[in-house]
Amino acid sequence: MASAKRNTGNIQKRLGDRVRKIRRERGWTQLYLAEAAGMSKTYICDLENGRKEPCLGSLQTLAHTFEMSLGELFRLL
Repeated sequence: MASAKRNTGNIQKRLGDRVRKIRRERGWTQLYLAEAAGMSKTYICDLENGRKEPCLGSLQTLAHTFEMSLGELFRLL
């Protein structure tokens, strides 16, 4: 069970790193992304730092905000 928990945390961290990378490539602040996606800045910060386990709906919203598919958002995870 500890291994599954560790793997989940690793995926959360990698996803957060990916979101941060895409956001920075666009020159967006966390506040801009949060407002564009209809989320809180705190949520974006926690997501980028691997402290949130986003639901599928949140991931779809982020992908849409980034103008990419969900598959592209998950690329290279």
